[in-house]
Amino acid sequence: MPRRAKDPIAEYSVRLCEYMNGHPTIVLSYARYFGEYPEASKATMTAVDQDGFDVTCLDHGQEQELRVTFRHSMHAVSQVKDALMAMAKEAKTGLRGDDPNNPGLMPDSPSVIWPYNHPVTWISICVVLTAYYLEFFPNTTSPILQWILQSLGASTIHYIYISVTLLHFVESMVSLYFTAVVGRDFFGPIDIVQWFMLIFVCGYPGLLELIPLANRQRKQKEE
Repeated sequence: MPRRAKDPIAEYSVRLCEYMNGHPTIVLSYARYFGEYPEASKATMTAVDQDGFDVTCLDHGQEQELRVTFRHSMHAVSQVKDALMAMAKEAKTGLRGDDPNNPGLMPDSPSVIWPYNHPVTWISICVVLTAYYLEFFPNTTSPILQWILQSLGASTIHYIYISVTLLHFVESMVSLYFTAVVGRDFFGPIDIVQWFMLIFVCGYPGLLELIPLANRQRKQKEE
């Protein structure tokens, strides 16, 4: 589609494409939902103007080009960003269907998934923070923390501190196997570090999110 002579967005096209291609899951969701390529495996945004954007995707081994139009013409970059985010939400809902727990056709993201629905997550965080604080600040003036320290004893607190640290470290090392080996080429360096830190803090609930994600990537590569 030819662009208008005076397009206020075209000059920002390269910058916008670089930003969106830094979020490959979102761009792929555009191709699967708006482009009607539900089995596309990779997508790249190539141009943006005031009327829409162009995407190149890989579908069954063949490169396809598609055009996605905005609902109305854009006159500022801020409008484009808002529209892209709104369309990302629309694509996510459309690809997943009514069940938010069902990924459906929504592509996986390598970003960390906070296991906030798992009660062990919050218990683990509370235990970790309490043990660490009392280990390094035993003279705290907090009545609750002093009661915990007097009830359990300094030696027990130290044992909990060592045990939790070792356990979470082992779980974090397991996460390295799934991000760097099982999910190789899917997880980037930043993703690997973020998953490591998440699991070091919240423990195995993070692994319950990571392991199925990594195994899906290995299965897709094998296919």
